[in-house]
Amino acid sequence: MRPLVVGYYTENTPYQHEAESLKLSLETHGYEHDIMAVPNLGSWQKNTQYKSKVIKAFLEKYDRPIVYLDVDAVMVHPPVILDDIDCDIAAVHFAKGNELLSGTIYFSGSKACHDLVLKWIEINEKYPVKLPDKRDAWDQRTLEMAIKEMGEAIRFQELPQEYTWIVELTQKYHDKNSSPVIMHTRGAKRFKNQINGETGYAT
Repeated sequence: MRPLVVGYYTENTPYQHEAESLKLSLETHGYEHDIMAVPNLGSWQKNTQYKSKVIKAFLEKYDRPIVYLDVDAVMVHPPVILDDIDCDIAAVHFAKGNELLSGTIYFSGSKACHDLVLKWIEINEKYPVKLPDKRDAWDQRTLEMAIKEMGEAIRFQELPQEYTWIVELTQKYHDKNSSPVIMHTRGAKRFKNQINGETGYAT
């Protein structure tokens, strides 16, 4: 089944316009979508950690696989791998390394998938600012922790780099002749200092 594309943005920020561009790209390729607005929680980290709760809400609302995309993304080509992928969750690790990226995430809607998202929310609430190793508690880091804690109870599949293609970064570490499927345009960098003096107030 072709997944539903979901996402969110903080109200009254430049990300609202990003959401419109994302919707247009999805409609061009024939993908159904549900992109919601949420209140500003006051900081980039709080707003991005809220991603776990948004995804929980979408999983409960729809009885089908979903693909979460950050709203500064653009669908360049249809992500056909996701039409019949067999896993609970799928995402990209940056440059095939150890850093999980959360700009494009597939969720099957399985029970294990729901359990994972609950674990993710729990970890975000436990570490709202810093992780035990003193790194910032970014949402992708807390998601990686949740996946590791789930162990064999969760089926994770690695996606190609093209599925979370980050402008100016991915091409430094990947085949320059390949073409992005989902291109992430780095809104946090582009909107730096535009919103309450912080970097990237939304997702």
